[in-house]
Amino acid sequence: MTIHGRIENGAVVVEGPISLPDGTEVTIVVRAAGGQAGDTMLPHERARYLAALAAIDGVANENPGDAFRGADHDSAIYQ
Repeated sequence: MTIHGRIENGAVVVEGPISLPDGTEVTIVVRAAGGQAGDTMLPHERARYLAALAAIDGVANENPGDAFRGADHDSAIYQ
């Protein structure tokens, strides 16, 4: 869940209503105005993310050929 807000007089003010019960713990990540989600990654988080992407990219393509279509998915799984 992403909740947007801003600081006013030293307090966090969220935009719109939120449906979290009292006592719910939250973590606030501060980012520069206009920044993108990727801008909030710490260097070690970005390195881990890029390593995961590289591992996924290294997985062999097990597609049974160009004739396979998304519509054939269930027949391939449940044979």
